[in-house]
Amino acid sequence: PQATGVQDRDGVPAIEVARPQTPPRRGRRFVDGDIAEQTAVLAAAIDDLRPHVVVTYDPQGGYGHPDHIHTHRVTTAAVDAAQWEVPKFYWTVTSATAIAAELAQLTDVPAGWTRVSGDDIWFGVPDDAIDAALDVTEHLSAKVAALRAHATQVQVSPDGRACALSNGVALPVGATEFYTLAAGST
Repeated sequence: PQATGVQDRDGVPAIEVARPQTPPRRGRRFVDGDIAEQTAVLAAAIDDLRPHVVVTYDPQGGYGHPDHIHTHRVTTAAVDAAQWEVPKFYWTVTSATAIAAELAQLTDVPAGWTRVSGDDIWFGVPDDAIDAALDVTEHLSAKVAALRAHATQVQVSPDGRACALSNGVALPVGATEFYTLAAGST
C-alpha cells in the first residue's frame, strides 16, 4: 500500500500475500480466510462506494497464485452479492502478443534469471479476448515501486524493466495493462 499510495480502508490492514508453498499462518494468507465473510465485506464496500468499474484477476489468478485465484472468487461473488449493480466488471489479463514482444526485447536480465519466449508463457490471452488496454506509462514508477515493495515474493531488475518470481523466470514490467470484460457492456 505505501508504494502505490493506496491506504488501508476503515483501519483494516492489507493482507499479506503468500507463495503457494507457504504453510498457513493463522489465517494470514488471503486464501485461508472465510470466503463468505470476505465476500460480505467486499459486497458491503461495493454497496458503499458504488463503483462504476471493478477489476479482479481472471479465474486462473493471472499466473495461478492461490491468493489471486481466491481474490477472483471473492470479488466475483461480491459483485454478484452486492445490491449495487456494477456497470463494468473486468478481469486483468496478460496479452499473449504483448508479452511475447516484450520478452523478445528483454536481452539484458540479471544473472541467474532465465529468459523465455512467448511460447513458454501459458497464461497469455489472445488479443481478440481483450476488451480494454490502459497505458500506464505515467504510473510505471509506482508499479515498479509496488513490485519492489514485495521483495520476498518478486525480484525487480535494477533498471525496472523486468521482474522475476521465485522461479527466476524474467518477465517484463509492461507499460500497458490489459483487461477482459467479464460483465457489463463496453
